[in-house]
Amino acid sequence: MKNGGDIPEIRRPSLFMAHPLDATTTVNLPAQCSTYILNTDATRNAAYSGVGSSTCDNPTPFGSNPTWVRFSGAAGTQLATTVVSSSLCSTSATGWYSGMMPSSAGTTNNGTVCYNWTGLSCWQSNTISVTNCNGYYVFLLPATPSCSYRYCTS
Repeated sequence: MKNGGDIPEIRRPSLFMAHPLDATTTVNLPAQCSTYILNTDATRNAAYSGVGSSTCDNPTPFGSNPTWVRFSGAAGTQLATTVVSSSLCSTSATGWYSGMMPSSAGTTNNGTVCYNWTGLSCWQSNTISVTNCNGYYVFLLPATPSCSYRYCTS
């Protein structure tokens, strides 16, 4: 009863009930999500099969210090995550990421890039870091182990 009277209080469900999936969560993204090199090179894409010289990522474009890189446009949006056939993406030894992509925004995973050469899918490898930047990934890429090796994208 409302206010001690004889009329019962009627409660109606709100049309705007809170739902856990509707909650807005603020994620503080790490610095690498705003300070990276943007790479849009189509010849890096695993689908690229153009004829030309074998391009390598040692020492350029990464040099002696690992560099945070975001891939976009014709390059694709991330490192390839499956074996890339030799001689694609404009190189001889094709690099692909065999690790797990981070699933939560703001988190970073370390993983292995394998280099496929003459049918050996992980002939050589190196370690990289990947950060989920809430809609895109950035990759901390060192120079590849040797020339004729390249990070391939998709």
